[in-house]
Amino acid sequence: MNKKIIFSFLLIFTLSFTACEDYLDVQPATGFTEAEVFKSEKDIQSALAGVYTLMLTEDAYSNRLAFVFNMNTDVEMSGVSTNTVNGNGSDIACYDPKPYWTTLNSTWSAMYKIINTANDVIQGIESSDLYKADNKSQASNVMQMYGEAKTLRAMVYLDMIRIWGDVVFRTKSSTGDENFAVGVTDRNTILEFLIDDLKSVEPLMKNASDLDYGVERASRSFNQSLIGLLALTRGGWTLRPDESNPASKGHMERGKNHELYYDIAIQYLDKVIQGRQHDLKLSFKDFWVKQNNWETPVTDDVIFSLPMLKNSSGEYGYFVGIPIVEGNHPYGSASGNLSLCGEYMYTFDNKDLRRDITCAPVSYDQNLNQVIRLDLARLAVGKWSKLYMNDPLGSTSSKGTGINYSWMRFADVLLMYAEAVNERFGPREDAKECLRRVRRRAFAEANWPDKVDNYVQSKASPDLFFKAIMDERKWEFGGESKRKFDLARWNKFSEVIYNQYYKLFNWGRVANGAYVAGLDQVPGSIYYKNIPDPINSGRTILDIKGIDEILQARPAGYTELPFAVSWYSLNNETASYEPKNDIKWSFRGFINYTNASSVSPNDPLRYLCPYPSKVITDHRGAIQNFYGFNF
Repeated sequence: MNKKIIFSFLLIFTLSFTACEDYLDVQPATGFTEAEVFKSEKDIQSALAGVYTLMLTEDAYSNRLAFVFNMNTDVEMSGVSTNTVNGNGSDIACYDPKPYWTTLNSTWSAMYKIINTANDVIQGIESSDLYKADNKSQASNVMQMYGEAKTLRAMVYLDMIRIWGDVVFRTKSSTGDENFAVGVTDRNTILEFLIDDLKSVEPLMKNASDLDYGVERASRSFNQSLIGLLALTRGGWTLRPDESNPASKGHMERGKNHELYYDIAIQYLDKVIQGRQHDLKLSFKDFWVKQNNWETPVTDDVIFSLPMLKNSSGEYGYFVGIPIVEGNHPYGSASGNLSLCGEYMYTFDNKDLRRDITCAPVSYDQNLNQVIRLDLARLAVGKWSKLYMNDPLGSTSSKGTGINYSWMRFADVLLMYAEAVNERFGPREDAKECLRRVRRRAFAEANWPDKVDNYVQSKASPDLFFKAIMDERKWEFGGESKRKFDLARWNKFSEVIYNQYYKLFNWGRVANGAYVAGLDQVPGSIYYKNIPDPINSGRTILDIKGIDEILQARPAGYTELPFAVSWYSLNNETASYEPKNDIKWSFRGFINYTNASSVSPNDPLRYLCPYPSKVITDHRGAIQNFYGFNF
């Protein structure tokens, strides 16, 4: 049964809340902090619903946080075809966002509205007689909601840290008389506070199976999972500024006592695993089909899912998903603008069941016939598709699909646990078993001896096992915008992007007949033909060759689509062969066609965003940009 955590008078509550348009324009206290406001659990519940509602806005998790802040990696890739700065903000993809980009400010503001509301709810609960009367020795409705507000606040702060680094840190309700000329707080200090804060409420929270609305509320398992992720972030690497030289892109640094935080991650991620509240019961395909049908089983993969509303919020299935042209069919349109790197599809084992669910080299025309759609940065994300819907949204529908944003999955927990254990103790057996559990779902049972057991057993050293975790997260979470955060905390961002630039460059060269050491064959072209759709009479699907095996010639009856061969072509002006513009410029804030010879895979990559210009102005000189953003 699909439930949504939207309470009966939620809209009235949201409209009456006086949260500011800008963080610095905070209004006087809303009234939530007065004890008499929370006279009943229903009062707390309705106020808490306001936190969720603010999370569903376009400037927060309905749009921006889901995919707008995504960067070009070896997984997601939007493609940037020019060396000219784009004022509308698309330069974030190539690590060159600008402080004046208005979306930066609107998202910053939206995130602090959520935080301020959560602070109000937390302080209001603390002041209430219900909270004071609770014995706080076991889970209760009041303590669940108290922990819920703290968990959501921690989630938002983590996302802000992963976007901006150090941010303004507030844990108290606004009274309207604060000193707003305040600076940012060190990200490690914030992470340490949040970890301790969540640990304090974790024992008093409930499992999703005991909550109305299930995994659409922040449960005990989500609290534990988030502690694990906060700890991995605190124990991992991060980009730090050169404070003596704001024009510098900074340097990667790991905080002190990182071992302690990996131990915390192991402890709390193990609680999720041993709690047995979640599993990978559904097949990979069935899991995503249910997601597209607004079904989120409480005891399966999803641990926390932001509850979107049909025809109101959410762009999974529209912006992220298989493109569809509007026509005389009930599915409406889908832009599919978030793309995967075309090369990503070829990194999968061809027996990996996740590949054909994740990677869609097709779109659909107005008659729902398949059309080939594959290039360097035009591979669609197949996990989301309106065509999976048993109850389509209508012929004129577009975004506002209502498909939930699954922020934390059990597969994520298993792989984070394996990562943390390997970091501290090497590929211990429990870490190996976590990797096996993820891979068992990825392959047919007949392939388990080779693709699961032998594969995992072969990763016998910490380095090999870590590389396996890097790869597994790449294959498991394609299109879910996790890769950038993983690469950052591993201190692998610059190395991966450096190698990806040359991989794409060299695929183009080899496809055009050049010799590159270590590359014997690449998919120069793929080949396709239309065949009748065996399920839907009167429609056609594509039979595609050149994905499972690299072909050197066009099979009879098939049409050729140039692939890697088109990535390296003759420049008529210079009379020399050059890579395609998307290769030249998609990573240009780090490596590009003009500076490649001077770039090292050990150079820092600027994955953080600048503080918005308005925020700097409003904070009256207490905040400034580093990393070369003003230079």
